[in-house]
Amino acid sequence: RARTHPLTRPPVPSRHRFAQPVPISSYLIALCAGHLASREVSPRCRIWSEPSVVDAAAHEFGEAEDFLGVAERLTGCPYVWGRYDVLCLPPSFPYGGMENPCLTFATPTLLAGDRSLADVIAHEIAHSWTGNLVTNATWEHFWLNEGWTVWLERKILAQGKGGV
Repeated sequence: RARTHPLTRPPVPSRHRFAQPVPISSYLIALCAGHLASREVSPRCRIWSEPSVVDAAAHEFGEAEDFLGVAERLTGCPYVWGRYDVLCLPPSFPYGGMENPCLTFATPTLLAGDRSLADVIAHEIAHSWTGNLVTNATWEHFWLNEGWTVWLERKILAQGKGGV
């Protein structure tokens, strides 16, 4: 009996469902697809990337749960999105990070090996409160999202490093 190559087999139909119970702005919707691997770093945080860098990404962004806990204590509000995952994208991704509810896109240029650039993840986590949960009505005041996020990011990092 002849065998077919995996790439020439007809696709198997499948259906995936996703529910987002917390309302979000349309610019925050994110979808991703590709040859991905993941590592769980806590019960609510998982790091995703191409298989060749998944271990490095999991190490680099492994403080995500700590950042979430500090942000919850600082704001007095729980993280409402359920999961917080990070997707380390291929090198063509031009930004440090992009927050989306439940998932942050991160550039592989953050993989320094010593977590010295993990502050970007703290910044994107801060957006979970300042930008994703509460946001401006129009683009005219979009700078408020970044202003409040930088303020909260710095508070998260100060607390996480034993300060303030």
